[in-house]
Amino acid sequence: MHYIRFLKTPKIHVDNSTVLLKAVVTVTTDLGETFHPSRLELVATVRDVQEDGEIYLRRRIQWPGKGARSVPISFDLSRQDVEWPACLHVAVKQTSGNIKPSGFLPPIVDVWSGTLNPTKGKFESGWRVERRFTSLSERTVSLLEDAGDSIARHLWDGSQALAQHIDQTISLTMPVSPLPLLEYVLVSATYRRLNAIELGCGCGSVGISVAQSIPDCDVLLTDLPEVTELVEANIERMKPAMSSRVRFAPLDWEQPLPPALQTRTNDLIIVSECTYNTDTLQPLVNTLRNLVARSPKAVIVLSTKTRHDSEAVFFDLISDAGLIKDGSMRLPLPGQPGSGYADSATDIGLHVFRGREHRLSLSPRERSQEVVTKSKAR
Repeated sequence: MHYIRFLKTPKIHVDNSTVLLKAVVTVTTDLGETFHPSRLELVATVRDVQEDGEIYLRRRIQWPGKGARSVPISFDLSRQDVEWPACLHVAVKQTSGNIKPSGFLPPIVDVWSGTLNPTKGKFESGWRVERRFTSLSERTVSLLEDAGDSIARHLWDGSQALAQHIDQTISLTMPVSPLPLLEYVLVSATYRRLNAIELGCGCGSVGISVAQSIPDCDVLLTDLPEVTELVEANIERMKPAMSSRVRFAPLDWEQPLPPALQTRTNDLIIVSECTYNTDTLQPLVNTLRNLVARSPKAVIVLSTKTRHDSEAVFFDLISDAGLIKDGSMRLPLPGQPGSGYADSATDIGLHVFRGREHRLSLSPRERSQEVVTKSKAR
């Protein structure tokens, strides 16, 4: 799985009567370790910011493949009729045999720049870009992230994989769920309120996608304070399902739980791409143990793309903390894998844990079968 990224976000340059829009993009993995190894035909469009809005200019861009690290994009706007504000969208060219994929896991994720409006003095799009995904219920999930090649404050494969699995579970597109306890929690949300918390939320992609798909749920996104502005911007632009809401609260795993979390009851605890830093594994497990102690019926779902072997210590720590593994699966990633040590994995691990006091360890299907069996016994 690869992402089209702006290394230089769009900027309009004016030199007398010449007006040029310039940008630089790359096609890289989620951590930017390696670049797409094959030739690609990209399409760059200057367009209205709406997904179905008008396209003013279009240009094909060749990604050379092996050895390529970036490609420039340039549009001459000098004699073009563009209705401002507008943005720059870069995607893989679609052909008759290459239908635009839906869901949260396309092989190559396209990118939308921030808005440009030279008529109002806005000649730069800004350092924040947008990703758009379509759920199975055809709801668009719009997520802002920071541009560039750093690993901070942008989307990771594991978060997108978990968002897609939850979307498929909610939509009942899997005949038998490989994670029945997670299915039980999500399906139960159709008739009772779901309280969920996400640890290390980053951009907030998993929690926001849940709140856009499930009515009457309360999602609390948590991470270190430095992501506050980005996450709140994503919350502001989301379109929640009926009676659902999302909030953000700073949370440092090395500090005691704040009072608001000590009294909050959670049904679902989301942990996505949080095991790559082994220095924070023990604080993370301590936080999970404390949350489950306050919500004995809470179910933990962990999504992780294995970056290095030392991450395996997490499973020892969580077992030592008295949390029980209740299921796991591997979710294949689409497209070509990277070749770097931290991005060469071809799948995502999804794991479900529960506390020892958890009594609802059966899926809705299994529980209905159990009720029938007991009725016959009477």
